[in-house]
Amino acid sequence: MIERGVDYDMHPLNQLMNPTSIAMWGASNNPMKMGTIQLANILETGFRGDVYPIHPTESEVMGVPAFKNVLDVGKPIDLAFMTLPTEVVPQVLDECGRAGIKRAIVISGGFKEAKGDRGKELEREIKEIAGRYGIRFLGPNCVGIVNSLVSLNSTTIPMPPFDGSIGLASQSGAYTAMINPYLRQVGIKICQTISVGNEADIDLADCIDYYAEVPEVKAIGLYVETVRRPREFIRAAREAVKNKPVLAMYVGGTEAGSRSSLSHTGALSGPDEVYDGLFRQAGIIRANDMDEMLDMLWALSCQPAPVGPRMAVITNSGGPGTSLAYHTEKVGLRVPAFSPELVARLDAVTGKLAFVGNPIDLTFDTNMGLFKQLVEIVFDSGEVDGVFLYGLMGGPDFMVNLKKRFPALDQIQADWLANYDSFLEQFAAVPRSYGKPLLVMSFISPSSPSIAHIIDEGVPIYASASRATRAMRTMFDYHNIRENG
Repeated sequence: MIERGVDYDMHPLNQLMNPTSIAMWGASNNPMKMGTIQLANILETGFRGDVYPIHPTESEVMGVPAFKNVLDVGKPIDLAFMTLPTEVVPQVLDECGRAGIKRAIVISGGFKEAKGDRGKELEREIKEIAGRYGIRFLGPNCVGIVNSLVSLNSTTIPMPPFDGSIGLASQSGAYTAMINPYLRQVGIKICQTISVGNEADIDLADCIDYYAEVPEVKAIGLYVETVRRPREFIRAAREAVKNKPVLAMYVGGTEAGSRSSLSHTGALSGPDEVYDGLFRQAGIIRANDMDEMLDMLWALSCQPAPVGPRMAVITNSGGPGTSLAYHTEKVGLRVPAFSPELVARLDAVTGKLAFVGNPIDLTFDTNMGLFKQLVEIVFDSGEVDGVFLYGLMGGPDFMVNLKKRFPALDQIQADWLANYDSFLEQFAAVPRSYGKPLLVMSFISPSSPSIAHIIDEGVPIYASASRATRAMRTMFDYHNIRENG
């Protein structure tokens, strides 16, 4: 349950993101319509509130009773959701105002982003109608919202990977919905997404203010084509970064990018240098692309930030360990040689073939208990601020062919798995107990049960050294931003 403070209660996005009832225009019994797809996703994702399809001719939509007019519902409605022809939106928004609805999402396009003056006129009209009735709205020209806290997915893409602690707000609908298959593939989970579209009313600055007050959101990501209210944007971000990081991907800094954003959401962009300066003033960390930003948000949302640049590398294979050490220093972090005292402590628990000078190279070893012990020793030493680990085995993955030759392994595997889940929980708790981050590099799929389990426990796993080290560097950058005010 969300803990709500006074400011959070009053924020226009609070009720919009947490409705208990939705009136929906544009859904029908035609499965190929956008509104129908969105209603199906709302119903099938497990939304626990009431949904009222509004349709001029259908008495039921996908088995849900429908109403010809929103005024016929006869019950309070928190949120209006419109996937309608552009010209119809003003009339429907006026009906919402007369029905007492105070929050809306306008999916429909064809407003100021369209060619000619008519779309701009219609956008001014819906803003005037909304102002008259005190309606706050997202859009137009957006794809809706995702909120795992109330099991709500109003986008066109099914199966968002719920949970997690990341909040995304985007001027592109694709980056709040079409990323879902990628997120599931790599193991990243999402708390909330907001598609702001043309930002005729609610904009990115509002989203930052809102996410700053959602306890479950630990890291904020933004896809930016333009900043419409720079002063408010900077104020909101500077306040938010006192408690949680804000990252941004900005794409309007080239001639082609600027031209594309103008046709996309009617946004006027500026040079990269201007936005770099704006982000620095705001305390925002800039990412180069969406996959990079998601990597960074993942680490920031579930691991403590390092307070210094000193990193340990622990591996059971020389190549990945060397890659981690190389990329750690490439991003401006350090892999310091350990003191003789720490080397002696590590030597006491490792085998004769291990090298423990940093990186710690165990050669081939599947003993996860040893990995945990080494992480604890280096954290306890005070000589490192974070750890990279390569060699997290995928549980029974390496036993597949062995079991064909050694039938007794079935029982050995069953006994092993009985204890492994509880061990992974203990292992994942180590960085939190020391207040220092642990990031893992592994080529094993996140769908492997043991890998999935450790991801669920809050340890990010990356498929390359460069991705893991960039994420760690971003956490250190956020620590410095927070420390320097």
